[in-house]
Amino acid sequence: MSIQQIGSPSAIRLRFGPFELNVAERSLTKANQVIPLGGRAYDILIALLENAGEVVGKAKLIARAWPDVTVEEGSLRVHLSALRKALRDGQFGDKFIANIQGHGYSFIAPVTRLPAGRDMGNASSGLSNLPPALGRMVGRDDIVLEIQGLLRTEQRLITILGAGGIGKTTVALSVGHGALADFSGSAFFVDLSTVSDKEHVIGAIASAVGLDSQLVDPKEALLNFLRSRRVLIILDSCEHLIEKTAEIADYIFQNTPDIYILATSREALHVPGERLLRLCPLDCPPEQPGLTASEVLAYPAARLFVERIGARGGDFSLSDDEAPIVAEICRKLDGIALAIELAAGRAANFGVRNTVAKLGSHLDLLKFGRRTATARHQTLKATLDWSYDHLSEVERVVLRRVAIFAGNFTLEAALEVAQETGIGQAEIVDAVGNLAGKSLIGMSNNARETFYRLLDTTRSYALEKLVVSGEHHSIAERHANFSIQLLENNRANIFDLQPTEGPVDSLRDYLGNIRAALEWSFGPNGNDRTAMRLAAAASQLLLAMSLLLECRTWMEKAIDRMTPDCEPRHQMKIQAALALSLMYTEGNSERVREAFRTALNFAQRHEDTRLHLSLLSGMSMYLHGIVDAAGTYELALRSVAAARKTGSPDDAAIADSMLGAAYCLRSDQPRAQEHLKRSLRGLHHHRWFHASQYLFDFRSSSLSALTHSLFFSGNLDQAAHYAKMNIEEASRSGHPIGLCRALTNPMRLYFWVDDLEQVERSLSKLERTAERYSLTPARAVALGLRGRYLIRVGQMADGIQLLQESLEKLAIRRYEVLTSDFVSELTVSLAKQNARSEALALIDRSIAGVVKANKPLHLPAFFLAKGSAFASGDLPESLSAEEFFAKAMMQARQESALPFELRAGLELARIWIGRDEVQRAHDLISPVYSRFSEGLTTPDLILARRILEQTSVRARQTERRMAKSSGRAKA
Repeated sequence: MSIQQIGSPSAIRLRFGPFELNVAERSLTKANQVIPLGGRAYDILIALLENAGEVVGKAKLIARAWPDVTVEEGSLRVHLSALRKALRDGQFGDKFIANIQGHGYSFIAPVTRLPAGRDMGNASSGLSNLPPALGRMVGRDDIVLEIQGLLRTEQRLITILGAGGIGKTTVALSVGHGALADFSGSAFFVDLSTVSDKEHVIGAIASAVGLDSQLVDPKEALLNFLRSRRVLIILDSCEHLIEKTAEIADYIFQNTPDIYILATSREALHVPGERLLRLCPLDCPPEQPGLTASEVLAYPAARLFVERIGARGGDFSLSDDEAPIVAEICRKLDGIALAIELAAGRAANFGVRNTVAKLGSHLDLLKFGRRTATARHQTLKATLDWSYDHLSEVERVVLRRVAIFAGNFTLEAALEVAQETGIGQAEIVDAVGNLAGKSLIGMSNNARETFYRLLDTTRSYALEKLVVSGEHHSIAERHANFSIQLLENNRANIFDLQPTEGPVDSLRDYLGNIRAALEWSFGPNGNDRTAMRLAAAASQLLLAMSLLLECRTWMEKAIDRMTPDCEPRHQMKIQAALALSLMYTEGNSERVREAFRTALNFAQRHEDTRLHLSLLSGMSMYLHGIVDAAGTYELALRSVAAARKTGSPDDAAIADSMLGAAYCLRSDQPRAQEHLKRSLRGLHHHRWFHASQYLFDFRSSSLSALTHSLFFSGNLDQAAHYAKMNIEEASRSGHPIGLCRALTNPMRLYFWVDDLEQVERSLSKLERTAERYSLTPARAVALGLRGRYLIRVGQMADGIQLLQESLEKLAIRRYEVLTSDFVSELTVSLAKQNARSEALALIDRSIAGVVKANKPLHLPAFFLAKGSAFASGDLPESLSAEEFFAKAMMQARQESALPFELRAGLELARIWIGRDEVQRAHDLISPVYSRFSEGLTTPDLILARRILEQTSVRARQTERRMAKSSGRAKA
């Protein structure tokens, strides 16, 4: 059996004798104890297992363990001996590897494939964001095994210390990939090298673990997310933000029982519980005469140097004559991995002898600097200086200018920032290619484009050169202008990006550059005009990615810098983005209304009908949140007029959606349903571009309003159908705001029909989405819904507490859509706990508030709740209950709220039946029940049918008794 025959390597676990081999993790265990095994020995073992039972030639084993490097058979024998020793080959009757004299070696023991066996019970299983391992690792197997062993012994905070370029990230990623099984696939990589502001550290960690927005309450949200999980978090490149990173790492470590942190840094975090592991330079060959190639290649620094030359595509074989030279290069580079790789890149072009001569003289010049900085840092700088000095002038210009990019950039982007009078585009293209070939620029490809990126240390070095050149601010301005062009040219596609697309396939991968451009533009050396244009252009991307807090921050900065001569279109976009980000992070404050009003005034003054309609849609959503029926209707009429001006069918569908929602709040359900269904015919489910133009997905809005309207009119089956459709479409769209709306809106229906299973499904998803994107109003709503759910399943005290907390939060944020449900549930629950005075005080305040604000839509629920409060507890007050159930029926009839009318009637009928007023109860329920044409299997309709049947029987029995009595009287 060979490994190729048993499927994907990521799923391969093999057993032979007492040993278990995990191919994906490159780990060998015996009785759950890790068996240390070097990288070469491991490669030899894999080669033998791939051909178990067959003879594998020595040349094939050497090629597998030493690709692109020529070594003697003695090296193979050394590592085979180490492998046999690790396996205790030949001891206690166990025989694994046989030496076939004159032919090679064979793995002769039985090999069994095991199931993958990963524990998928963890809530965050399979969510790893680890990037691929950074190529073949040389000389670091022991420390990787040591760190993995520490993690298994509950050491939860480990910092890998070392100089820049020494290989800390490579080791950390290797540990992460090897530990995936121990953490059920939940290992997350946080690249702090792209974070320039200490306030963004918490956001970078949150984004890596799945909370990929700027959090309103970052520490608490992250802690809540991590507290119940077992996760490995790798914090890479902490040194430039060491104090903030240490604070956050300590906070996570102290407050979560099962979160493990592996940090890489040039200095310690200095927090309690930290275990420090210093990553030493790669071992170098000693300074002694007569070293052969095989002796030099026994040292990892030399192996790395030779392998990297071979990886350049050349047919390089280290000779005995050049072996001492390679040893000298490795010693002079102090075994720093990055320095060795850069030197190897140069050696591939100029040869080993030429490289040592040039490198040696340059390093001698920098020996004086070691007294004021670490030796390794100076050595790395020497390598970079040397590489920079040997670039052409065009390559130097290009390198320092592309250092302005924070992350990936394209060739087009490089051309924009690196352009120079006298330098043609072809020269810049060649320079980028040459820099990539010399390992100064990294390169990656996807199906559509090639992307470039500078290593962290190289970028820092090149940025320093850019500052010294005096070009920094002019290049930063070019970078900002390119970011503006990129955003403006792709604005129609921002919201079309689906979650299935790779990160480098979209504008979202450019976010780090946009942040850097914003920081420069709003900094002391930026200019207001560029800042305004960039903020306006970036606003929709930030909204599309649900980076609402960050969007709000930049828009507020833009408004502070805004001048009267600012481009009106930019002012409109900035004000609208501020309104939206405020609305979903703070709630429906007056600041939101004022921002929308300001933007609308700009649109009207400049007669921009399309932007006017877009802003009307945002303002309408705000007014809908505070249940302002009159204001929503007035805006809807304005949207109809605007849509007529544009003549666009899409605009007409948006206007229908707004008008339908307005009629819903006005309790005109037939008209509401007419407009909403017409809107849905115009807003096809596969056309997501509406979100980018109108700031919302109005198909989801229409489905939400239609669900509400159908419920109020008693069409319960149709309401459930459209609610399900809305949730499914919103889940596919990838827009969290629309998904929260789709999940929240049908909750009244699900609770009404007592479908607690559906409540739990939708509520759990709502809680996760609101937490992940830090949508504060949605989180407050979810809190109230969870309270209602707990009450329904018998946890009354906990449910009451959550409802009270939710109502407090929603009042602060002026979010009223589900307030009546929460107040009603709380009122009845308090009364059932014999706290009737508290319940009545709450409901009376609520009734007075909606009467004063002229919001009668809430009154049926409030009167029904007040009647139930009087009917509940140890001492019910039937007459008062009867009064308010009657009021609830009358108000429900006025508001076209048929389910409320029926429920209030059922409660009233129970009272009358208790007083033996059977016929009266029958006459009350019968006409209400007859207006229902669907939902006949829901609890209230089943109860109504039972009451009607029972009252009919009792009425007939009463008639018969009366007839008998009358007959006896006559007799």
